[in-house]
Amino acid sequence: MKTLIIPAVLFIFFSSCSMIKPAAPNLPLSQINAAPLPDSRIDVPVTIDLTSVFNDFTVKIPTGFSGEGQVGPGEYKWSIQRQPFNLSLSGNSLNIIDAAHCNAAGYLKNPLNHQLVKLASCDVDATIGISASFNLQNDYSLSANASLTQFDLSPCELKVANLNIAPILKPKAVDTINQALTGLNESLSKYNFKSLLQPGWTALGQPIKIADIGYIVLNPSQVSLAKPSGSGNFLNFSAGITAKPDFYLANPGKVTVNSLPDISTGAGDGGFYLNMDVHLDYKPLNDILKNNISDKRIRVAANGYIDIQDAGIYGTGNNHLLIKVKFYGKQGLAPYHGILYFTCIPQYDINTGNFYINEINFDVNTIDKLKEGPAAWILTAAVKKILGQDVHFNVAGQVNGVKDKLSQSLNRRIGSNIVLSGRVDSLRLQGILPEKDFILVRVSTSGNLAVKVN
Repeated sequence: MKTLIIPAVLFIFFSSCSMIKPAAPNLPLSQINAAPLPDSRIDVPVTIDLTSVFNDFTVKIPTGFSGEGQVGPGEYKWSIQRQPFNLSLSGNSLNIIDAAHCNAAGYLKNPLNHQLVKLASCDVDATIGISASFNLQNDYSLSANASLTQFDLSPCELKVANLNIAPILKPKAVDTINQALTGLNESLSKYNFKSLLQPGWTALGQPIKIADIGYIVLNPSQVSLAKPSGSGNFLNFSAGITAKPDFYLANPGKVTVNSLPDISTGAGDGGFYLNMDVHLDYKPLNDILKNNISDKRIRVAANGYIDIQDAGIYGTGNNHLLIKVKFYGKQGLAPYHGILYFTCIPQYDINTGNFYINEINFDVNTIDKLKEGPAAWILTAAVKKILGQDVHFNVAGQVNGVKDKLSQSLNRRIGSNIVLSGRVDSLRLQGILPEKDFILVRVSTSGNLAVKVN
């Protein structure tokens, strides 16, 4: 009878002490403190059609000029007929060299009827040169300031009086042309392109969907302009937009954008920067972990071992990653089985795409449970060492997938006349936070972004 009692007692003893089931870790929530990023600089090619401006040149500078005057006892009349302007920008300047025809005639009054009698005339060639440089002022008004740069008139001799009238005609013709240019400049100063550019500025400030990742709001704040250049009727600028982009997981809705600011002298540093959150799924990480660690035996001292039957990693919103291990083990003849919890600090190398862990330790609840009975032998560095070696993954594919989606989404049309063109060149780690359903990896991206206004 005694022989039956002893095994039964031992069975009850081993059964009661072999089940290890500590409470799950209960860690306080954490937050990622991302370092502030510098302002972004977005290069925006802007093209302005100056056809209406050129039409003013044609209207305000007449095709014909005329006048009259007295010389000695006689009078003279003159007229200049220019050729139609061929207007085309070179750089930001408009330089016109126009051929013209000049006619002058000399008259004397008939003393009997006081009528003018034409005594002589001459036809000569003239050359008219006009120049204007086009720029935008800080308030987006046009600065052109057209001026006469050349007026050449070949000798015009009225043969009856043997008089070269060209020196007399030239200042009068120049004065007449300058009066026309004064009217032209007044007309050009009334052009303002702010209303033309405001819709593009408003559209640029609205959320931009990035595939299935989230939304970017560029938050433009300042505008600066590089030296303009033109071709034909079009004046081209490179506008530098200073912005501070934000990333949102959900659509933030329509954003209120301030009116287009005056052109400033400040500028960004030529890059595109963005904070964004990459979600690393637990499933592929757990699949790799189970493949690496399941059915692995860990020797503990001379007469003990632990067989890892299953393992998984997860998070709760704390900066620590949690590892749950299902195990079976023995120390001597005593069997043990149950659950062990570990905490560790996740690390991610953005250059290699490797995800790994540091500072792995038994969770406090697991330590307390193991110390309650004879299972304290499990608290060994050997278990931590094996886990530390095997919780090591390459997740570059997931991160690069986000990078590719972001680059693709930065090449698209927004609005009716604005086209984005950009690419993401690099990702830099800002922080890691293991959430319940994913590991949140906050990165800053840099690259190039241009906006073309059609």
